[in-house]
Amino acid sequence: MKKMITFMMVIVLLTTVALTGCSQTNEPVGTDEANGEEAMKVALVVAGGLGDRSFYDSSNEGVERAKVELGVEARVFECRNDPSLYNDQLVQASQYASVVAVVGFEFYDVVQEIAEAFPEVNYIYVDNEIEGIPNLTTISYQENEGSFLVGAMAAILTQETSIEGIQEGKVIGMVGGMDIPVIRNFKAGYEAGAAYIDPEVKVETIFAGDFEDPAKGKESALALYSRGVDIIFQVAGKTGEGVFEAAAESQRFAIGVDSDQRYINPDVIVASMIKGVGLSIFESIERIQNGSFEAGKVYYYGIEENGVNLSFGGEDMPQFVTEEMKVQIEEIKGKIISGEIEVPGGK
Repeated sequence: MKKMITFMMVIVLLTTVALTGCSQTNEPVGTDEANGEEAMKVALVVAGGLGDRSFYDSSNEGVERAKVELGVEARVFECRNDPSLYNDQLVQASQYASVVAVVGFEFYDVVQEIAEAFPEVNYIYVDNEIEGIPNLTTISYQENEGSFLVGAMAAILTQETSIEGIQEGKVIGMVGGMDIPVIRNFKAGYEAGAAYIDPEVKVETIFAGDFEDPAKGKESALALYSRGVDIIFQVAGKTGEGVFEAAAESQRFAIGVDSDQRYINPDVIVASMIKGVGLSIFESIERIQNGSFEAGKVYYYGIEENGVNLSFGGEDMPQFVTEEMKVQIEEIKGKIISGEIEVPGGK
């Protein structure tokens, strides 16, 4: 019944596209100057909105790069976390483009239904693993590998009592957006990385219950800092901005996620775990253009594929992670790639 209702909605939307409250970034149709053919059209559909300085912005960076380097035409469909708009925006994106990049765990069910309704469209769905739909390709990130590096770094820093603001309690923390598989995967790697450096380091975690609420992020972080936590890894999208505010107020430290977030406050954000959302979307579009794309499969992005990594900001920023620490982290990366270190998952 659910699929029948969705199918009927698609038919209605195909005949008359309803105006919605979601914003779209429109650009004129481009052409391939070399042969005069119309450029490939790409749509980016995000469950939230651009401007989060994290997950969604990273995905848009991949599309923007494809516009410059691959000559595609692109349009962004933002849903601003309104579930009533997910279906409609995916349909509109599918009418517009031959390639649709979908960002947000919220689309898990609807993207599978829409993909079946538009078999000629290539769907790239990030942060999930779905098989069996020939035109739906998913990208799964080994975030546990990246967060292992973060946990190791945080454990090293919490032992470094010469850094002002670091206490002797050996307690680090994490604020997750929601208690869902992908965030639990972050958590598993973070805890394992800390234990690799020092099994006595304690890890405290709070799930804020939202990816778009900085106030909840700040409240969660303040609670952790009150428990003696030195450093908090924020894995909460826009909610994580509140973690940075709490770090500044508490004179403690934080770690960014998805994009290099040190610029937001380099005095308290010691590093960021980069998640190559933009890279994976760009490479998928590139593969479609050159004919090497394998539709319907799952692409995995870990440390070896440059899908996850650490970033320490610009040289003009204060550096809390020393060169010696960075060498230690590089050694850990090599051991993960070689298989000497097996990183646990939390899905």
